[in-house]
Amino acid sequence: MRNVFGDWEIASIVGAGTGQPLTVYTGSLPGLNGGPSGTGYTDNQMPNRVASEPCRAKNGPPEQIINPNAYTLDGFKLGTIGSARRGDCTGPGYFQTDLAFYKNIPLGSGMKLQVRWDIFNIFNNKDFLFAGLNTSMSPSAIVLNSAGNTIANATIAGNFGQATRARDPRQMQLGFKLLW
Repeated sequence: MRNVFGDWEIASIVGAGTGQPLTVYTGSLPGLNGGPSGTGYTDNQMPNRVASEPCRAKNGPPEQIINPNAYTLDGFKLGTIGSARRGDCTGPGYFQTDLAFYKNIPLGSGMKLQVRWDIFNIFNNKDFLFAGLNTSMSPSAIVLNSAGNTIANATIAGNFGQATRARDPRQMQLGFKLLW
């Protein structure tokens, strides 16, 4: 009875983190070689921020991290820098729990066989990675006003603000370890 139910070990690791700050960029605009600011410098290519909209997406598919309605190019005056700021949004965070069960079986002469069952991401949380997050609006078409100095309408890419990569789903492994 003791050999079956005795000498068990349980271990757990919990990892959690908030998302890191991210910056949204306009991306290249059709017909505007220097971007909307006219400088060609990527860090100046920021859209306007819609203050009434939260940065994080609340609806839509789970991979939609950035709210597409929180940023706009409509009404953007060419030659200026948008109202969005560096790091004004937060990328995806994560929460993962790993669990392990170990059974030690004595073999004699101070030797033990350890049977291990490791479970990674036991709750199977879908945690998206910051790498591969599409932070560029990259409109496919823009329409300028009659004076040609303000963007009247922009067609934003459908995958703007979406994560393209995720951490591993639940995984398990069985292992054996000889201790002496």
